[in-house]
Amino acid sequence: MTPKKKVLLVEDHAVTRVGVKHVVNSSPDFEVVGEAEHSPQIASLLNETRPDFVLLDLRIPGENVLNMVKDWKKEHPDLKVVTLTMLDEQPIVHSAIEAGVDGYLLKSDDLSSLTKNLNEIAAGKTVYSKNLKLSFNRKPQDGKVANKKEKQILTLLGHGKTYQEIGTEIGLSKRTVEYHVGRLKDRFNAKTVAELIGRAKEQVLI
Repeated sequence: MTPKKKVLLVEDHAVTRVGVKHVVNSSPDFEVVGEAEHSPQIASLLNETRPDFVLLDLRIPGENVLNMVKDWKKEHPDLKVVTLTMLDEQPIVHSAIEAGVDGYLLKSDDLSSLTKNLNEIAAGKTVYSKNLKLSFNRKPQDGKVANKKEKQILTLLGHGKTYQEIGTEIGLSKRTVEYHVGRLKDRFNAKTVAELIGRAKEQVLI
C-alpha cells in the first residue's frame, strides 16, 4: 500500500483548519501531519514532520510567508507549496508565482476538489484555481495582448524559445512565463502553444 503524502497545514483560523484537515485526512492519498497558526512555527514543523506539501494561507500572523518559500524549497527540494487563500489580487498571485509556489488555490473553491488538485500537483503540474481565472477575466477578451511583456513572450514563443530561455531573456522565472502563457491561451482560446502562435500571427501581433 502506498504511504499517504504528508501535508503541513498553515492556517490561523481554527474552523477553517478543522474543515481542511477533515477533507485531507478523508482522502486515501494525503494526511495532515502538522498544523501552524503563525509563520514562526513553520520552519521547525518542516524539520519535524518532513511533509510532502505545505498548504498555505497567506494571511497569517508573523512574517510574510511568501518571503520564506524559496528558503523552504532550498532546504526541502521535493517540497510542494500550495496556497489556500482568499486573496485573488493579481500582484499577490504574481508574487506567489515568483516565490515558487506549485499551486494557487482559493478558499472559495469547492473543497471537494482539493485532494484532486494536490494529486495533480504531486504529478508535476502547476494548478491554479478556476475561480482565480474568472477573477482575472471579468472584462470580455478580444484576443488583444494586454501588455508589452505578453507581446515579448508571444514573439519569443514564435521564435521557438523555451519557457526557460524566454524567462532568462526578459527577466522572469520559468514558472511566471508558464503562467503568462496559460493566460494567453485562455484569452486566445488556444489549447496548445502552436495554436496560440498561429492566432497571434493571424492578428499580426507577432
